[in-house]
Amino acid sequence: MPEESQTLQTGADSKLNETDGHMVAGVKLDDVRFLGRVRASQLFQIAPDPRETENRKRVDGSKELQVLAQVRSEVQRMFVGAKAKNVPSYARYIVGVSKLNQDGLTPPIVLYSEEPLKTQIDSRGMGFIQIPWEQRLVAIDGETQLAARYEAANIDPDTKKDFVPVYICHGRDHVWASQCFHDLNALAVQPNAALIIAMDSHDPLTQITREIEVAVPFFKGRVNKVRRQLGKNDYEVVTITALRGACITLAEGIRGVQYGTRPVPVDEKLIPAIREVATEWLREVTSAIGPAMEDPQSLASAPAVLAAIGAVGHELLNLDAAERASKRQLLIERLSGVDWTRGKQWEGIAGKFTPKGNFSVGGSKETAYAVYSALNDPNSLGYKRIRHQAVDSVISDEIQAQP
Repeated sequence: MPEESQTLQTGADSKLNETDGHMVAGVKLDDVRFLGRVRASQLFQIAPDPRETENRKRVDGSKELQVLAQVRSEVQRMFVGAKAKNVPSYARYIVGVSKLNQDGLTPPIVLYSEEPLKTQIDSRGMGFIQIPWEQRLVAIDGETQLAARYEAANIDPDTKKDFVPVYICHGRDHVWASQCFHDLNALAVQPNAALIIAMDSHDPLTQITREIEVAVPFFKGRVNKVRRQLGKNDYEVVTITALRGACITLAEGIRGVQYGTRPVPVDEKLIPAIREVATEWLREVTSAIGPAMEDPQSLASAPAVLAAIGAVGHELLNLDAAERASKRQLLIERLSGVDWTRGKQWEGIAGKFTPKGNFSVGGSKETAYAVYSALNDPNSLGYKRIRHQAVDSVISDEIQAQP
């Protein structure tokens, strides 16, 4: 190795005394940015659990937390809503990746110090940054991961040995840090749900959805994995989100619509049965109403309707192969009598007509229960209406009510 590559740069960089603080190895990007790695146990020493700064009793009794709380109030958001709910699942993910039970990675945590930090860098830009023992850093990005790593350490202490990538920003004021928080969050483009689901290899029902695309001839090569909804000129017959919705409700019943695009907790022992029943059911469904699902003027492939169709097949999970075949045929006969066109028979069940006379289909969470009742309950007025059987034209409270 060339001798000059070991020479320390002069100026802002100098020889560091290891007794003065935490030494973090990495690469200096410029005078205010350093990309390094630390073990989780060291990370906990330089960056406290951010949720502690929202514990009023703890803050009142700690000057250190008071300072951190003040900085966080200017460069971060509170742990409420989705951010707070995400911590436990993120912690489990960290444990899974740490134990090599699942593939994955975590992005760098962006840590911030208003005070400039000393560095020791060679001519290649590699070296160390030092964080004084008494100094604590605040995460301006990756704060949920930081909190989740504290939770992960409680679940599995071995995760404290893992290396964590950190992006340390220092020597800039709070206005700069606040702007960075804005830019990192506001300028990022969130992929649509279809693309996120298509890329997920961990969720068991997403895996089953992919397998159904291959196993059911009607769907093979005809599942759109990039759009939230199909366009007029799309060759595909269904989006991956809608097909996954049918798999979820088959596994969970109609209440499965509550999960939306979120992962669904499924007992691993049930996965083979769900896969088998879902494949059988959707193969029969597409054989019976495939032409309607291909028709853009039909409701048969709408997400709410597919979710209801999946739920109709839910009861098949509790039957043996012979009973399942008989029951499946009965359920298919029910579906075969439905008029799937976007007409008055579906008004108040799957959606409503706009002032211009177009039929607007409702979302799964809003209409799937009513659609399910109309597809599967022979005693409901909706059941008779969508099959043009003789009923009172007035929509019953039963159809309009949502469970």
